[in-house]
Amino acid sequence: MVMKSFYYSRYRFYKPDQKEHKIFAISDVHFSSAVDDSLNQIAQKAEQQEPQIITISGDLVDSLESVDAPSELARLKAWMTRLAKIAPVCLCLGNHDFYRQKENFKSGLSKNRGYVAEHNEKFIKTIASIDNVFYLDDACYENDEFYVFGLTLPPSYYHFDYVTEKQGSIFSPGSEDLNILLEKLDELTEFTTKLPKKKTKILLVHSPVHMLDESVKEKLKEFDFVFAGHMHNGVVPPLLNEIWRGHRGIISPSKHLFKNHNTRVGLYDNQLIVLGAITTIQKGAGAFHALNRAFPIYYATVETSRNELYARKPDIRKKYENWQK
Repeated sequence: MVMKSFYYSRYRFYKPDQKEHKIFAISDVHFSSAVDDSLNQIAQKAEQQEPQIITISGDLVDSLESVDAPSELARLKAWMTRLAKIAPVCLCLGNHDFYRQKENFKSGLSKNRGYVAEHNEKFIKTIASIDNVFYLDDACYENDEFYVFGLTLPPSYYHFDYVTEKQGSIFSPGSEDLNILLEKLDELTEFTTKLPKKKTKILLVHSPVHMLDESVKEKLKEFDFVFAGHMHNGVVPPLLNEIWRGHRGIISPSKHLFKNHNTRVGLYDNQLIVLGAITTIQKGAGAFHALNRAFPIYYATVETSRNELYARKPDIRKKYENWQK
């Protein structure tokens, strides 16, 4: 018998001028041949929650090789179709959604480990062709109650060029480019300003690193929520997660150790919600992927209400839930 846990966060917000909503929010699926039971379990949770909308904040796939095989692409499409029968599914691109392995790629810490960046329009359109699924590549989804915009952070934002990986190592950590983010937001004002006031407005963006920068917050002030992922809760294991509080994690995706910068799962500044990962240690990490068994599957529900009591403590519950196989 295999035991695994979910880490569930529920957030409730007072929105007197909007309809009451429930959003099922996940991130960092890192779909690959190594991801199976997690998909079924997260779909069951979504079915139980009965949300009005489902969001995925990037890194749907571990790398583009993960869906090169028709059988694997079909498996991913079947899972997405299952989610889409529950509610509209909106997702944005993450850095792994651009990854394609270099020739002679080797996983783990090999010197031959590395990727090239590929914006695969065919894959994006294939997923977006699923009924009730909306792959938002600098695009928006809108219905009578929601406005959702998916912001694509390009490979250059992560200092990832089209020849070699430049995201750094533990000894020389990388960084993410605030100027590229600001330039993109300036280009996308038609999607980020003059938003419908009576709808729940959500920005999906993969990385939360600069989302609390005052210049960025000013450009995104009309959104009710910003949903991000990418940080994998700082790769903090469950027991330590309960003892060690705060925003500092063990390691960030840019290879910073003990980074205290939007690293851990939680609510930041009453707008930004950083989500945990479905797959904490992805298949591309090679043998390290086995450590993924020690980490829970993260998901969150975000609820809006006209009940003013919810304004007192928006982040009201976090807990572990077990499932058995």
